[in-house]
Formats: sequence, C-alpha cells, structure tokens
Amino acid sequence: MMNPALLIAFQVAAYLYLSLSVIVLILGVAAAAQVAMTRDDAFDVINRKKQNWLLLGGGAALTGLFGIFGGGAFPLWIIGAVIVGIYWQDVRPAIRDVLDNASGAW
Repeated sequence: MMNPALLIAFQVAAYLYLSLSVIVLILGVAAAAQVAMTRDDAFDVINRKKQNWLLLGGGAALTGLFGIFGGGAFPLWIIGAVIVGIYWQDVRPAIRDVLDNASGAW
C-alpha cells in the first residue's frame, strides 16, 4: 500500500502537467493564428521568416496536445513553452513595433 501523501503528490503533479500542457496548447494556437494574420513584410523587417514562426507556433501547440493526450515520460510541453515564450517575449513585441510605426503613429 502506498502512502496517501505520496498519492496526493502524484495527483497534484499530474494535474500540474496537464494544466501546463493546456496553457502551451492555447498560447501556441494563439501565436500561430497571430502569425498567420500578420503581414509578410513585418517579418522581413525584423529579419525573421513568417513561415518558420508559423510552423514553430503550430509545433508548440502540437507539443501541448501531446502533453494532454499522449502523456509520456518526457514532458514535450517544455519545448513548446520555450518556443511560445520566445514568440511572445521577443518576436511579437518586435512585430508590434514595426506595425505601429508603419501606421504613421508618432
């Protein structure tokens, strides 16, 4: 018989794993959707390729999906979380700056 405290700890870890996978899935889908709706020339200005970030966003969403349904020994959502973090903290602000300046705002 296993210790009840250990069972609770495993259950909490499983729900945390599931929650983080769902968050990565949502942020990956949102990133891929925003990349798909952004103009191509905005990515050229910041020296990045739109197609690469579209595939990375979709891949990040896929890792979140694998975390939800696949489980597995290695938490793939960590890879997706890194990709999503780079997009939301580096690429998206740079694109917003380019698009805000392109609209003629001072």
